[in-house]
Amino acid sequence: MRILVALCLIAGPVSPASADRGFPKFVTLPADQANHPSWPIEWWYVVGHVQAGDRRFGYEVTINRSSAGPEVHAAITDEKNGEHHFTVERFPPDQVSFSDSELDVRTPQASLTGPMEAMTLKATLPDGRIELVLRHSGPALYPGGTGLIPFAGGQSYYYSLPRLETTGRLTVKGATHAVRGESWLDRQWGSWKWSRIKRWSWMAVHLGNGDRLNVWDLVGTGDEQAYATIQHRDGHQTIAPMIPLAKNATRHWRSPVTGQNYPTRWKVKIPALRADLTVRSLVTDQELDIRYPGQPSGLYEADSAVTGSYAGRKVTGKAYVELYGDWSARQP
Repeated sequence: MRILVALCLIAGPVSPASADRGFPKFVTLPADQANHPSWPIEWWYVVGHVQAGDRRFGYEVTINRSSAGPEVHAAITDEKNGEHHFTVERFPPDQVSFSDSELDVRTPQASLTGPMEAMTLKATLPDGRIELVLRHSGPALYPGGTGLIPFAGGQSYYYSLPRLETTGRLTVKGATHAVRGESWLDRQWGSWKWSRIKRWSWMAVHLGNGDRLNVWDLVGTGDEQAYATIQHRDGHQTIAPMIPLAKNATRHWRSPVTGQNYPTRWKVKIPALRADLTVRSLVTDQELDIRYPGQPSGLYEADSAVTGSYAGRKVTGKAYVELYGDWSARQP
């Protein structure tokens, strides 16, 4: 598979289900929590699942830095009421600050600051607010095993913090809830060509058995990379190819805003790990209305549930799914 070739460019030979022991790491923590001004594209992306009593919420906050200018996405999914609240805002550079020495990212709409053991995340929506403390525990996850992956004709430094104990408050439509749960921080920075990307599906999967899966299905102009980086409960990692997600994606929903035709149910099949997972979006409309010149409109950020089998055993879990690119037609 092409992804194995791509991984070999950085990490050397990769078996069908390869552990990351011995791979070099191209990320240094906590230093790489900070901004990297020499690279043109960078983001701090946080998603999570929290609850207050019987009220369950998903949330997402992204702070982007690129040549198009600083941008914030923030969303809250109210699972009980089936509602999705979001905002997308862009700011002139003089209204934001990105520290090059520590995690201190501030915009008028959202901020992420502090040490890995106690990060403070804040974001404001038209009808809501996010005020959370994220506490990292356990090792970081390094997609591809190294934290540096070939990406759309360029390269991306990349790591995840998939085990963030989360406490704080969510405000939705005037009601404030004291919440707790778990979050996931994804960090990418580098240089690549957006024109080389047709679409991608990405998932942050929290399984009830303690494993965490970073799932990628990147469809380029001439290839497709479908693989998962798995951080097991004991901290070691496995990189494994998977069956492309579009082959088994169903329950398509056409956005009345952008015309995109997103799937809302997926099968994550990783043969080497005997994984057959069903991931389903908990609220159908979880699209962000995003418009970039020369790029497809819309971005799907879905608070999702997981059921299925993994390593021969039944398993449940939670996930966040991101769909980017051209989903206007139903995919084969």
